[in-house]
Amino acid sequence: MRQRLSEAAFEVIKEVGYANFRTSAVSKAAGVSQGAQLHHFPTKDSLTTAAMEYAYERANGKFLKNISSFSASDDPLDAVIQDAEDFFMSDYFMVALDILMAGGKNKELRDEQVRLAVTSRASVEESWVKKLIELGWEKSEAEMILGMTFCLVRGFAIKLLISHSRSDLSTMMTQWKSMVAMLKAQA
Repeated sequence: MRQRLSEAAFEVIKEVGYANFRTSAVSKAAGVSQGAQLHHFPTKDSLTTAAMEYAYERANGKFLKNISSFSASDDPLDAVIQDAEDFFMSDYFMVALDILMAGGKNKELRDEQVRLAVTSRASVEESWVKKLIELGWEKSEAEMILGMTFCLVRGFAIKLLISHSRSDLSTMMTQWKSMVAMLKAQA
């Protein structure tokens, strides 16, 4: 039942936004009584946290699929870019951003959301750095290029809140790959 409520909470936040999030909508979407919901998640914050745990679990599943399908013959930067796009262009990231922005004045909720994000994404970043090192990259180079790639894609994802056109992303990523190739050639 916790899983069903967590998923329903995520879907409700995705649909109406965190500012309009009501716990009663979650019990209805999950097909359970409000009493059952309150038994598992006594507060809006606990339900919100459960929704994001659900989201990060799903996002991590996609990451694991991406990294496990990566082979030595694949372009590592293409794989990192694709993984970054899969997360930062996803509903999971957009809902997390919505909660942080709309619920940001609630220190306990914000701290918990930041902890979830850092914990979830740190393991992703560590795994990619390890994979890049296995391919012969220097650790500092792998960390820098990975971090910059994630920042670039994350920034573009946020830009999509204003302009819904993804047309420049491909051009931007092609340019970024050229810049990385130049950096690697200088090293």
